[in-house]
Amino acid sequence: MKSKFFRRDSLKLLSSILMFLSMSNSCNSNAIEDNDENKDVLLIAGDEILTLRDVLCKIPVGLEPADSSELFQVVIDNWIKEEVLSTLAKRKLPDLSDIESKVETYRNQLIVAAYLKEMKKGQKSNIASERIRSFYEQHKNEMLTESPLIKGIYIRIATGQHNLDEIRKLVFCGNDDCVDRLEKYFIGDALQYDYFQNDWVDWQTVVEQIPYRFYDPDAFLKSTCNFETSFNGSVYLLHISEFLPSGSVPPYEFAAIQIKELLERVDLKKFEDSLVKSLIKKAVNDGELVGVGYDPIERTIVPKNSIGS
Repeated sequence: MKSKFFRRDSLKLLSSILMFLSMSNSCNSNAIEDNDENKDVLLIAGDEILTLRDVLCKIPVGLEPADSSELFQVVIDNWIKEEVLSTLAKRKLPDLSDIESKVETYRNQLIVAAYLKEMKKGQKSNIASERIRSFYEQHKNEMLTESPLIKGIYIRIATGQHNLDEIRKLVFCGNDDCVDRLEKYFIGDALQYDYFQNDWVDWQTVVEQIPYRFYDPDAFLKSTCNFETSFNGSVYLLHISEFLPSGSVPPYEFAAIQIKELLERVDLKKFEDSLVKSLIKKAVNDGELVGVGYDPIERTIVPKNSIGS
């Protein structure tokens, strides 16, 4: 008896959903706005009202019937849960002022962050190479690497690749002629390929792609220049032409990227500080911010009546 009622009720509910959703692609459309039936009240909890239109606005057009029906029920359930718990909490918590204050503070922080982010969009960073080089020379001894840096070749190929022996030979050879032949004839057989013999790369960015545990990277690199392992239908080949151990001064070409990002953040912070200062000054001049015992521009406590004198 219960199951028959549920099926009949669900079908009726589903038919209503599909009918209203088929009328428009948006809950703000005239089709829904002009149809009074869509404004039917479903639930009332204290001063809060949930209408059919409120629910339909949250259901995307184009869902399968079963998904639409399920989402319809989820929206209603969530509304009920929120209203019931909210009402109960308001009754049980003796003082909501602290929560309301935190909510307002968080809201204001979001607004400020969104505004500053929008203002920063127009800022174009142009860090001169001379500035990067100067920073590097001053701070390179403070920028020691946490893991080794390497140059080399990495490739992953299928275990059953019939050219595996030739590919292995070319990768482990590593000179220009071998690399040219590798890239000309066999690169299409690779599942992954990375040539970085001209650029320093952090050890971790390479080995995280290889399913093998390297317990001591520095000791491994001192004793090995060619490495091979197999796992789950793939062969992993790594040729290391040069390396710098952990704790080394990073080469300029490697450190320059990180320095540029750092200087960009510094410049953006200066821009933000300058923007805030100018907005404060404008607010004071427009009378929107009034200092009584504190000068917001100079950021100092001053005797009353002395501001603006």
